[in-house]
Amino acid sequence: MAPRRKAGAARADRDGAAMRQRLLDAAVGCLIELGVAATTTLAVQRRAGASRGALLHHFPTHADLLAASVAELVKQNEQAVASSRAAASASHDPLRTAVNALAFAGRQPAYLAELELWAVARTDRPLKQALLAAERAAKREIDRVSAELFENWAGSEAYADAVALTQHFVRGLAISENLRSSPARRERLIAAWTGAMRLMLQQRPARPAAAARCARRGPRPGRV
Repeated sequence: MAPRRKAGAARADRDGAAMRQRLLDAAVGCLIELGVAATTTLAVQRRAGASRGALLHHFPTHADLLAASVAELVKQNEQAVASSRAAASASHDPLRTAVNALAFAGRQPAYLAELELWAVARTDRPLKQALLAAERAAKREIDRVSAELFENWAGSEAYADAVALTQHFVRGLAISENLRSSPARRERLIAAWTGAMRLMLQQRPARPAAAARCARRGPRPGRV
């Protein structure tokens, strides 16, 4: 390919990527400020200052656009977690700090917008199908953040269940606080869950190598 043609192709790729990001930023802004119902393709197109053709080129369907927004929402959720951890860097209870960070992210507009997408997908089959793929990718990022938050307890037998239940707890807290917000109640529930999680995480797995050696040797002579 001639140098001039290469330069033109590279510029077109950059422009295309910039337009896609602009559309995603507009979609996320609409989701957070207006909600799922008002995040129409026309609203996103106008907010991004894009043509209809540009929108359809990057996101052929409304469901594709909404699902692609999930990754952007997850990025904002991760930033909220990092912000909360930084503010509590001097804490002497790392488990409470970790749970607090997730609960703080759960109160942010980006997290609530993602939950709203989940709720709408219950009766919107195209959106549900698009979200399933998007959330699989998002889960990898969520698991990575959780691994960083709870790395001190990764050796616990209950680690996977404790982390999964914490994510469910945060979602439930976020939904309930949408109607009934009480800082005192929130702190009480977070403290209660942290205590329960601490008990779960105290479980330690048996050492597999030692157990395997014993199984291979069998009982010692003279012992039943």
